[in-house]
Amino acid sequence: MKVKQIFDAITEVRDEYIEEARTTQLKKSAIAWKKWTMIVAACIVMAIGIRGAYSLPDLLPFGGKAGGSGSGHGESSTFMSYAGPAFPLTLSQPDNTVTATRNIIYDFSLPNEDSIRVWGANVEDRYTLINSSTEEKNIEAVYPFIGSFNDLKELIPTITVNGQKEHPALYAGGYSGGEKLDSWEGYKALLEDGSYQSNAFAADPVLSQPVTVYAFTDFEAPLEYEAATQAISFNIDPDKTTILHYGFNGIDIGDNGFRRYSYFVPKDIRMEKDIKLLVIIGEDIKDYSLQGYKNGACERGNELEGVSSTVTRKEQILSDVMGEVINHFFTNYDDGNSLAVSQEMFLGAVTEFMVHYGLLSDNARDHYQYGVLEDVILETYSLKRVFYLKFQVSVPVGESVLVTAKMRKNPSYDFICSGTDNKGIQGYDMVARLGSNLHFDALTAELTSTQNIEIVRQNYGFNLSQGVTEVELDLNNEHYYLEIRPVEQ
Repeated sequence: MKVKQIFDAITEVRDEYIEEARTTQLKKSAIAWKKWTMIVAACIVMAIGIRGAYSLPDLLPFGGKAGGSGSGHGESSTFMSYAGPAFPLTLSQPDNTVTATRNIIYDFSLPNEDSIRVWGANVEDRYTLINSSTEEKNIEAVYPFIGSFNDLKELIPTITVNGQKEHPALYAGGYSGGEKLDSWEGYKALLEDGSYQSNAFAADPVLSQPVTVYAFTDFEAPLEYEAATQAISFNIDPDKTTILHYGFNGIDIGDNGFRRYSYFVPKDIRMEKDIKLLVIIGEDIKDYSLQGYKNGACERGNELEGVSSTVTRKEQILSDVMGEVINHFFTNYDDGNSLAVSQEMFLGAVTEFMVHYGLLSDNARDHYQYGVLEDVILETYSLKRVFYLKFQVSVPVGESVLVTAKMRKNPSYDFICSGTDNKGIQGYDMVARLGSNLHFDALTAELTSTQNIEIVRQNYGFNLSQGVTEVELDLNNEHYYLEIRPVEQ
């Protein structure tokens, strides 16, 4: 019998995982075991080299000394880790009697934790809304921003209207699908037809399928075997049965529907989940066998007696199971602060991912075909997406209202171990019109607290050596970029 073994190991190194290892000193990782995985991932990359899929920029020579304007080229750099642009404000419903001017301010006064190098910028994105109609306008404004559930608390903007703090409703856009979000053009392809935003405001799918759940608890194994393993084996008809699992470390897939799921028996010295779940969708499994092994090699001759657990079978609705799994995941592997939204909202995002791209879709992508629920949760948690803040604004007749979005903006950058010429350079960019139905009468930009940076490349028109830190921009230009390098004083 041919058996394909799939182990709980690093087989692919995702860009955002490398990024998290790169910025470990900048922010604390909330999920302890994931932090170690990220560090291992970064070490692997340094050992084998950066994957060839990255397109490195053809860099021109750097600009002048600190405080200079910086020489530029026609396009922004292609960074390995792309933070994404600042988006313009938009309205839920177009209204041609409401116009706007926009002023975006980058403040580089916030140092990195070592208090020497700048890392990231504080951004104020200001809009003056003007009502040219003969009646008061009560409009619903929408502010898009880029982030993930992982960094939401750090990156979510604060919205004020005429200086008063708003409490906007938060909506999460879905997975980008086939769009690569490694450049502003990727976001343009994702957002320009409006469907991504519409889907973010639509109701999430519901996992209403009845399922059979096998729960494993009360584990026992001989103490002298540090990697003692238990495996459950059975046969299924893949056309009639789909299996999701949580808490397992290995999968064997063989001919004639053979399946074997294995896990290391939890011990105090090893961080293992205290529950293991097999979630059966469709036809239930029939006869199954349980076998202990001395380690994760579930093969003949490696059996181990004295390995046991309690197996409980129950019938549930899949959405209820996923809610329990998500709750267990964040209760056991989180410091209580990293899930910045309600569990209901996160469950909706997980559901959307499973239905459209996971094992419940018609064509499961990548390794999601193996039904690993930890992968689904972590991907949903860490994937970069566009979020939306929705809030009400009243604009009196013939008057204006100031709407401000204040946020932390992380830079785009190349990884330290890459050896590219972009070492130490941080990129910040914004789009003038993408995704917005507002008519803009003017667009301006400012830089503040620039004493610790030099401009390397840009298309704004700033000139630090001549004191030009405020510029008026061309509304016909879709994309503006600023690339800076911190300097030590």
